[in-house]
Amino acid sequence: MSTPELRPLSAKWRSFSEQPFGRLFRLAVGRILHGDNDSEVSFSMGLLLALLPLPGGFYAVLLFEQYSTLLQWMRSAHVISPVTAAVPEEYFFIVLSMVVTGVTAVWRWNSIFPDHRDYANLAALPLRSWTMFTANFTAILGVALVLAIDLNAASALLFPLAVGASVNSVGFFAQFVWIHSLDVVLGSVFSFFSVFLVVGILMTVLPHSAFTRFSLYIRSFMVASLVAMLTSSSAVARILQTPEPHLRFLPPVWFLGLAQSILNPEAVPYMARAGRIAVVASVFVLVSSVLIYAISYRTRSMRMAETIGNASRAAGTRTSQLFRALDRTVLRTAFQRAGYRFSIQTLFRSEQHTLILGAFMGLGLVLASQFLFSSLSYSGVAGALLSPELVAIPLILSYCIIVGLRIAFEIPTELRANWIFRLNVNQCKDEAQALALKLSLSFVLPWLWLLAVPAYAYFWGSGIALFLGVVVTVWSFLLAELLFLRFRKLPFTSPYPQFRHSAVVLAISYILGFFCFVLVTAHLEYWALFSPISALALFAIAAMAFYVFYRLRKGMANLDKEITFDEDTASGFELLDLARGS
Repeated sequence: MSTPELRPLSAKWRSFSEQPFGRLFRLAVGRILHGDNDSEVSFSMGLLLALLPLPGGFYAVLLFEQYSTLLQWMRSAHVISPVTAAVPEEYFFIVLSMVVTGVTAVWRWNSIFPDHRDYANLAALPLRSWTMFTANFTAILGVALVLAIDLNAASALLFPLAVGASVNSVGFFAQFVWIHSLDVVLGSVFSFFSVFLVVGILMTVLPHSAFTRFSLYIRSFMVASLVAMLTSSSAVARILQTPEPHLRFLPPVWFLGLAQSILNPEAVPYMARAGRIAVVASVFVLVSSVLIYAISYRTRSMRMAETIGNASRAAGTRTSQLFRALDRTVLRTAFQRAGYRFSIQTLFRSEQHTLILGAFMGLGLVLASQFLFSSLSYSGVAGALLSPELVAIPLILSYCIIVGLRIAFEIPTELRANWIFRLNVNQCKDEAQALALKLSLSFVLPWLWLLAVPAYAYFWGSGIALFLGVVVTVWSFLLAELLFLRFRKLPFTSPYPQFRHSAVVLAISYILGFFCFVLVTAHLEYWALFSPISALALFAIAAMAFYVFYRLRKGMANLDKEITFDEDTASGFELLDLARGS
């Protein structure tokens, strides 16, 4: 379009932006994208929209080999029905779209409700509550739809192109494109409104105090469930190829049935039934979520009006028996005692940190369950045969938890409040790494020695269980040592690290680290149970790693051990660090 043709649209947008609904819409979009305060992630929308299509696009490109007619001829294979053959890949794209949209809705859930600051600023204005509700709701829905469409932008073309490689028909390609695109977007909308419906019902039914107390745990469970659905998509896709699978209760299966019933009217009967369930469920969730959300939104606004002057809430200061026991045994200094309490309370009170930790725990549980089912499929009877897959389960959980904590520690809560730590913390002391190590191990050792070790002892004997428990403990300590080697912060009190340019490399490193930490160690553990030489090799690796970390810590300059609250040398103000002279 030329510039004169765009002028009417620009004028309409300016007119819309000047209206109350338009201003509230822009305010809500800004809160969703840039957060409510300085602690939230501030990202470029252009960069996000450019990165989202890459996973699906790369996966679709890899499918060209599978559906290539030349390669099929060389393998003496022939795809009789491309639509039926594409069921596993179609299911994966549906799950990917639903998971990303659902996690977005859970993550930014509070943005649709006005907080005390919004109510204090907007309540005095001549704005109807319905206008505020629809503006917030439209903003989140619009952002979710944009993310869903952008997420599938590349795969919506490349995936049908790959599947249509064995069918020399433009009509088939065009039909597959629009049906696949409609299916994944409809699945995203269903996932988005399902999150709203569940939390809206809980907000309406539960008292405000109860909902506030359990909200984080409910949302963490939802994120963990979505991550579990994504990581188990390949296993579910294989089960769907059986004549009558018992997974028809999964929502992605409904939308897979919808696509299959449209593309292939002669599909198996359960696919047609699943497609009808998808249509009915989408309409039901859409209508029900809007109604229940309007009720819960009004209820929250009325409660906020009653408590606007009494927003603060007294927190209990009584030290629990657990903290007292840790003070006498593990937490040796005042910095560690205060930092441990602050970190634990932040992890379980901050929404974003709880969701991050819950997502990694959910990922660990799903991977561990897949290893468990894989092992049982070979042995047939639980506890009949110890295998490397069973040995790897505690390592999987430990790795996911420690990596999740490492990422969560880098995300600040409220930077404007870290001045209290700057004034009271002696930055010359080298205690940040020790605090991070103890925090990480406190999320691993309790379940390891109270649940995992007794379970292994019940099935395979106390000697094997004790050996596995010691190895997982040592390896967890080494992993925490590696991840927190140059950690110089009090968790949650420093700005985001400047690693965005190497985020891809960091992600690849975590994936490779998973294979080394879990698979290699699990096989070494398994061999060590039957070979003294393997046991000696395992302990030799551990001893060598301890020595390397010891030398690295000894070789670090004192400046690299001091606690810092900044990522760069530029600082808005300087403190008189009188502790250096003492």
